[in-house]
Amino acid sequence: MPIERWKRHSTTSFLALILLGVAPLSAASERCDKSDSETRPLWGDLHVHTSYSLDANVFGTLATPADAYRFAKGESLTRADGTTVKLARPLDFVAVTEHAEWLDFTAICDGPDASSYDDCQNLLSNRSPAKGSQLFREYVVTTITGPAPQPLTLCDDENTQCAASALTRWESIQAQTEAAYEPCTFTTLHGYEWSHTPNFKHAHRNILFRTSDVTAEALDYIHYPTVESLWDALDETCVEQDGCKALTIPHNTNMGNGISFELSHATEKSLKQRGQYERLIEITQEKGTSECLPEDQADLSSDCSFELFLTQQSRPTPREAFSQEDWQKMRSTYARSLVGSGLAFPRDAAPLRMGFIGSTDTHAATPGYVDERTWTGSALAGAGFEGAVRSNAWSAGGLVGVWAVENTREAIFDALYRRDVYATSGPRISLRFGLATQNKNMCQADKWAPEVNMGGVSTLSKQPTFYVQAQADTTPLSEIEIIKLTRVNGETKEQVISVWQAKGDHMTACIAWTDSEFDQNLAYAWYPRVKEKLVPRWSAIQCEKAGRCEEFPEMDTEIAERAWGSPIWHIPQ
Repeated sequence: MPIERWKRHSTTSFLALILLGVAPLSAASERCDKSDSETRPLWGDLHVHTSYSLDANVFGTLATPADAYRFAKGESLTRADGTTVKLARPLDFVAVTEHAEWLDFTAICDGPDASSYDDCQNLLSNRSPAKGSQLFREYVVTTITGPAPQPLTLCDDENTQCAASALTRWESIQAQTEAAYEPCTFTTLHGYEWSHTPNFKHAHRNILFRTSDVTAEALDYIHYPTVESLWDALDETCVEQDGCKALTIPHNTNMGNGISFELSHATEKSLKQRGQYERLIEITQEKGTSECLPEDQADLSSDCSFELFLTQQSRPTPREAFSQEDWQKMRSTYARSLVGSGLAFPRDAAPLRMGFIGSTDTHAATPGYVDERTWTGSALAGAGFEGAVRSNAWSAGGLVGVWAVENTREAIFDALYRRDVYATSGPRISLRFGLATQNKNMCQADKWAPEVNMGGVSTLSKQPTFYVQAQADTTPLSEIEIIKLTRVNGETKEQVISVWQAKGDHMTACIAWTDSEFDQNLAYAWYPRVKEKLVPRWSAIQCEKAGRCEEFPEMDTEIAERAWGSPIWHIPQ
């Protein structure tokens, strides 16, 4: 599809919002009290699907983006399996990120002409937790998981109604996102998902925007089948000087089988684009955790064994099924390895300099629903205990913590852009990570003001002292670690350093750690990992509730919930 299709930018969307009676918000940040400029932690979910995403729709999810925003604010929601759920604590911000590839299909099947299409009749008659897998194979698999993307028969390029329907659907999402926005209280960010999945290998990106100035249409994998073409389209249609600014956030590199980041043939232009757009990576969500893989694939006790979900063709796969070559290629695209590879690049506008976030990837329109005690399994696995068994390799999902001066789009996006953010495996663990001079003890300071916050890049001339400040959620802390990455002779060395271990029950901790082996001539990245004490995993709670843990012993396990801070980099001159 020619790029000119997208050059209408946000004018159409702006008019749609006016026609729908939703006034676009401008200068929202001026509405908050500016008397205190210190950042504070805000909790959010930046990866949410509703009925507008076909892979959620086929499993019976009928909730809309508006419903998802209401749920995030604290209202209850009834899921496709008939159960009603509610957050114990509302979120501060949310982005609904529908799959751009099927906005046309779901819009037509929700519209007045649905009866004219056999595919719509099939979808409307059979979408449910019980029949979702069949519909998923019929429609989702056929469009995005082949060697190349293929539009559904209903929505090939000859059907002009599909293009119009996709545009209308995207405008409707924008309108619902605007209507739910309450500056200073609850923030909604505009976004969508680009779903690159050749041969079942995931290299998806969530596209998020700073304000209501967005691309005129949702950029999809069908028409933009490479990440470079996605970035080119954003370069053309989301111009910062015109008020539009975007991030593209990769996720589920654990399901990418090594294709999520291919740099061997990268051009200077694409490396610059990657540094501009890919400043974050989602390292934990319901489809597993993508922090790291052990170099030795037989190492079951590795620090990288947390919530691993290894796959081939999107199915859970034992580690011994991968060849050594495939394992190392897959390992190279996990977050820790990517950050280590990024040390090879110079300081300015470098690729692979990414902060860490978590989110849910919910397909039930339930942002932030991550409590191990109440989560019952993925909406993509079916209902009841059988669905929980099929979900056993999956996680309850994660959250993103943001340090922002206020709860507005601009402040949250700017924190994301500067990488002053962190990921958690679900609990609302408060985490700060900073670098200060050795004579400035941040654990005793009245105000958190290090020289470099997490996500920052510096050139250091002496041994750095790092501070980690953590506050547990409901379970006491157990350990704080620093993961240190060093670039030496063209290779990256990884170290996991335990810098604090709890003696007794501690809900808070603040530690200082000096890197006594620092060499200012080498490139480094450091990031903190905070762990809580063991609690029953969601699967153990579900099998115990069903009285079937003896039948499914693999479900009866514990989990050490955790948070990962974004790295701090030293790049020599």
